[in-house]
Amino acid sequence: MNSPTFRRLFLFVSLLVLSTAIAAGIYSRTSKSQKKSTDHPRTYEAAKVTDLPTVISGIKGLEITSVSLVNQGTPEAALNIDVTNKRNEDVMALDFIAGKNTYSGLRMDGLLEEGNPRVVIPRHSLKTFTWSLGTILEGQTISLAAAVFSDGKEEGERWALEGIKKSRIKFQETQRAEKPKNGGQK
Repeated sequence: MNSPTFRRLFLFVSLLVLSTAIAAGIYSRTSKSQKKSTDHPRTYEAAKVTDLPTVISGIKGLEITSVSLVNQGTPEAALNIDVTNKRNEDVMALDFIAGKNTYSGLRMDGLLEEGNPRVVIPRHSLKTFTWSLGTILEGQTISLAAAVFSDGKEEGERWALEGIKKSRIKFQETQRAEKPKNGGQK
């Protein structure tokens, strides 16, 4: 039992088991750190962006006609997104989204102020929206996900439309609560 062959075999098996355990530990730590980075999407490092993200419209009659980088190579780099309204109604609110479960967004709501509606994109016209790259989730398709029109119609992702309404209601409630504090003046 104490032969040199048995000791060598015992040493070899021990080293094999030890190296397997170390490799398994390293593998599990690596996979955990990779999961953490994918669970928490990050925004673009604006100054380093050279390629445009994909931008699409999910709204009939609202066309993405152009996408370009402005201030490229600087921390203020941004996307200019040209949207053409080919409909017979004005756009009163819209929501751009980058991502799915975790997302960033650019929302414009012309119905935010009660009694003071503002058209976001007039009918049959083009409007350019600028969105800072430092606030857009990296590697995600940007989608024009929701729109509200002057005839009251709403189109797009239901959750995005609900987000527009909730933000509007919260803003209007805050404005109403502040009016009495300011003597009824804005």
